[in-house]
Parts: sequence; C-alpha cells; structure tokens
Amino acid sequence: MPSATFFRLPEEKRRRLVESCWAELTSVRFTDVSINRIIAAAHIPRGSFYQYFADKEDLIRYLLENMRTYFIELLRDVLTESQGDLFALPLMAYDRFIGHQGYTDPMLSQLIKIVQLNEGMDMQSLMGGPMQFLPNLLWEALDPSKLREPSRKYADHVFHMTCAVLAFAIVETLQNPGQSAQVREDIKLRVDLLRYGGAAEGYKEEIA
Repeated sequence: MPSATFFRLPEEKRRRLVESCWAELTSVRFTDVSINRIIAAAHIPRGSFYQYFADKEDLIRYLLENMRTYFIELLRDVLTESQGDLFALPLMAYDRFIGHQGYTDPMLSQLIKIVQLNEGMDMQSLMGGPMQFLPNLLWEALDPSKLREPSRKYADHVFHMTCAVLAFAIVETLQNPGQSAQVREDIKLRVDLLRYGGAAEGYKEEIA
C-alpha cells in the first residue's frame, strides 16, 4: 500500500501521479510497466516515487484494489436502490456501466484494457490473494428474503450468475455498440430465466 507521504501530497500532484500510473497500466502488460515512464509523465523525481510506493508491484496492487472498491461500491448502490433485489442487479448495473451514445464507464474501460493486455495473468495474486466473491458490503445491501434460500452461500451462487449475465451483456455491447437496446432485452430474458427457471412444468416434474 502507498505510504503516508503519498496521502499527504497536494491533491493536484497526487491526481497527476495516479493518472500517469493508470495511463501506463492500460498501455502495457504489468510485467512491462515502467516507473521511468510514469515519473516522466507525472513530472516527479524518481526518488519521490519510492517515497510513495515500495515498488511497481505495490503500485499495481493499490490501483487494482481501488478499482475493485469502485465496482463494489457501484454494485452496492445498485442493490440499495433496488431494495436489495439481487435479480435487479444486471440490468441496473448495465445501465450504469453502458450509457447512451457509446458512453462506457471510465473505470470499466480501464478494466477491459487491463484484462486484454494481461491475458492469462493471475490477478488474484497481484491483489494479495483469494477474495470472497460476494463481498460483505454487497451481502449487507441485499435482501436474502427475496431468494429461495436466504443463506450467504446461496446468495453467492446467485451473485455469480447475475454477474455472468452482466459481464456477457457488456461484452456483447462492446462488440456491437449499436445493439444496446437489444442487449437490454436479452438481460431481462436471462434474469427471468434465473429468477423463475427455464424448464417447463411437466419437465420439472419428470426430473424431480
């Protein structure tokens, strides 16, 4: 994590440094990140960088953790707005991430670039090890009574599936930017399948 010195920097200087770091991380693989390029873009001495971060891995972990926090807080806001309805999350989050006229959430754009540049890399290890898929902030914001089983484990499975619907919709939109209206309808259908199931009643009885 950054040193206390980093957090005491003037706002403008800290912002310039962080923006330079993000520009580097979204341009090259993590293994090719250059502190020299970062400090040149941020207009700071090399020695100052090491007053803020131990090394470039420390920097990468900090930025990825900030990214993770951003997404968790956005999803928490969505769950709060939907009164804890986990099934409402894919469509509402999609509308936050993908706007009209080709707008894409800037943090989402950065995540996509990072994933594309670092295909096959173990992101978990860079962020300090395995993390719980359904974070506490989201568990606290959802209403378990809206689920067939109100347990944390069951909610985690549902969260996995709703995130898959959201992620697939985002990929579809990025591949075909003019199809967002159709993608929204597809999200509604897929969420309906999650909420109610896709098997006919007679077939359900046969396999019960």
